[in-house]
Amino acid sequence: MLCYTGHPLLDVGVATITAFVGKDDPTQVTTADMAEVAAYLERHYSHNPMKSFLTVIFPNSGFTQPAFDTQPAKRAAYAEYVLRAWHPDRPRLPEPCVFFGTPAVLRAYREMIPLIGSESGFNFYAEGAAGLPVSGEALLAIHAMPIGALKCAGRVLLFHAEHSPLTQDLAARALTINRGYLDLAAHQGGHTTKYHDAKHPTTQIVSMLLDAEQQRRDYAACSITAYHLTNYGTNADISMYHLPLQMTRFLYQATDAMYRAAWNRLVQRAWVGDDAVPTHDTLGLPARRNTLFEDLFDLPANAQRFLRTYLLRMPVVERTAKDDPRRTYSLVREVDYVSWPLTQLFLKEVMHVDERRIDALRTMADQLAEYIQREEDHRLLRLLLYGGNSGKDYQELRTRLIRADYAAARQTEPLFTLDQFLTVFEYTDERSWWMLARDLLLIRIIERLHDQKWFASNPNAIAPPTEMDETATP
Repeated sequence: MLCYTGHPLLDVGVATITAFVGKDDPTQVTTADMAEVAAYLERHYSHNPMKSFLTVIFPNSGFTQPAFDTQPAKRAAYAEYVLRAWHPDRPRLPEPCVFFGTPAVLRAYREMIPLIGSESGFNFYAEGAAGLPVSGEALLAIHAMPIGALKCAGRVLLFHAEHSPLTQDLAARALTINRGYLDLAAHQGGHTTKYHDAKHPTTQIVSMLLDAEQQRRDYAACSITAYHLTNYGTNADISMYHLPLQMTRFLYQATDAMYRAAWNRLVQRAWVGDDAVPTHDTLGLPARRNTLFEDLFDLPANAQRFLRTYLLRMPVVERTAKDDPRRTYSLVREVDYVSWPLTQLFLKEVMHVDERRIDALRTMADQLAEYIQREEDHRLLRLLLYGGNSGKDYQELRTRLIRADYAAARQTEPLFTLDQFLTVFEYTDERSWWMLARDLLLIRIIERLHDQKWFASNPNAIAPPTEMDETATP
């Protein structure tokens, strides 16, 4: 009867129904199960706080019409009309449901399906026939969708994955949150009139995904899209947030045992606020933004900025609020946050850098770290760390590296070969690649020096260059 179709609104509703009745597959859902779901929805959709939530999804419907507040019989009749339209006694139309292909029971409009046209907008429908033909099962699924989603920033936030098991896991988590909240509101005797509104949608998306990952079943990583929409009045709108496969694979592996400690440190330090402990709202969801979670949606386009900010702990001051944690990042204070294994995972999964180039970066960085430690070459380290990004700066860096290579060759052996240098710095013709290569070398160098306790005896080695450094003889 029920199945996944690829349509996010419907699929989240189907997943919600399936999770509600404790089934693993929507094809296992029975008419008795649907009757149980319909009864639950009618009980809560007819009253606040859920009724207030529905105003952004089903405006002007029988559940939200103020006139029906004093006419409970009409509200009950509307609930019967849309929530139990799947009943075999309901007459069918001579046209198929646009979702399931089964016989439709009615033509639905905006008050029943978000973001479609109204009954009067027949010019925007095929052949001038207003509405979409839908089956009773599809109507129930669409109306179940809100309790498998979150109310966030005045809209509904729902999660749709490429693989349906993840969609169902995310819907099940949202369902648990919403049912707990509605049960609490019921115990308070109806004093809660407005549904709690979570904040910061991008933070909620990643937080929900990571929570699902902690208890994931045996399904493959897949892309996920979150839909943040409102169907209210003339302000109907939708924003879509997409995490492609490369990002979800990175997140799945970053939470594994090998990377978890380093990843959790970065996440903990990225919460906005005075303290490092994330606070939670009434629903148990994050009450504050997490800048790392938000910056994930700018990847891979802003990969260099992401690495420099979170793995090299370079502060971000421009265009950030005063309470933004990125303003206070400091490599001097947070050198233990630098993690080459996590960086290597990022290069492989997010940026698709091949293993040969990663190996060349690691080998060259290890040689440079050993040289800096042996020769106490603070200036080379600071040039790598605080050098500029112009072509002249690249020329200066090349010159400094060649001098170090020559000095090492006179004592033992060269620090790197020509092939290694070309592999690391001249991989592409893109001007920005050398800057990314420099930052990647730095991450590995700093981790190696930190592991060797070198910074304990050289506390000023990563201090910003002074005027004396600029004028000193090389």
